[in-house]
Amino acid sequence: MSTQTSVRERLARRIAGEIALSDYPGQTMRVWRERFHLPQIVLAEFLNISPSVISDYESGRRKSPGTSTIRRFVMALLDLDERNGGQVISAFVRLMDTSLVDMNIVLAMSDFSSPLTCRRFAELLKCDIRGGEAYLDREIYGYTLVDVERAVKELDSDAFLKLFGATTERCLVFTRVNTGRAPMIAIKSQEFKPTFVVLHGVTKMDRLAVELSEQMKIPLAVSQIGSVETLTKQLRDIDPSNQE
Repeated sequence: MSTQTSVRERLARRIAGEIALSDYPGQTMRVWRERFHLPQIVLAEFLNISPSVISDYESGRRKSPGTSTIRRFVMALLDLDERNGGQVISAFVRLMDTSLVDMNIVLAMSDFSSPLTCRRFAELLKCDIRGGEAYLDREIYGYTLVDVERAVKELDSDAFLKLFGATTERCLVFTRVNTGRAPMIAIKSQEFKPTFVVLHGVTKMDRLAVELSEQMKIPLAVSQIGSVETLTKQLRDIDPSNQE
């Protein structure tokens, strides 16, 4: 079995498992379809079904999908992404890499069961917005909490690519930050970029960090939560399905 095949099957099992175990499988299907940037009509054409069938599943009007339906849905997501260059698959492969967790660089990460706006996420983390306020209504599907001091000291460029490549439509939360300059410059250098950046522990915001936020059209916020432990607990308590 090739590495590519193994990676594909690993991701397929993850998606299928989340849908099958979800209390709201149709909603979970919608989240994954949107993560793959696929309109209902495109997915429906590939599956040779009416878009209304997908809409009915996602809205809960149609009963929960069976195993064969879930499998067809998952394979369609992966096949269509590979046709488009495989960028979404690559991003999730990097996210599933455990080496950064083992190095205590990634302190916490999670995928949401339903999307959350950057604005609401900022409110939950007691944030002050410092840049990119016009883009706060964009949605994120998860977060990654990074110890920026360890990341800067210990990661080479390939490892940084794994870290940043995993953050498409996610929030990167950096802790142990002094001015915000280093993480924003690092993001600028990467092809894949997060939808939202939250800094924690800032003593004095660097003006360049704010300028890069505006230039890249990425909202930038500073969390006023005190300790890393409290921040981590607050992140893990976030459940978009319970948010108004």
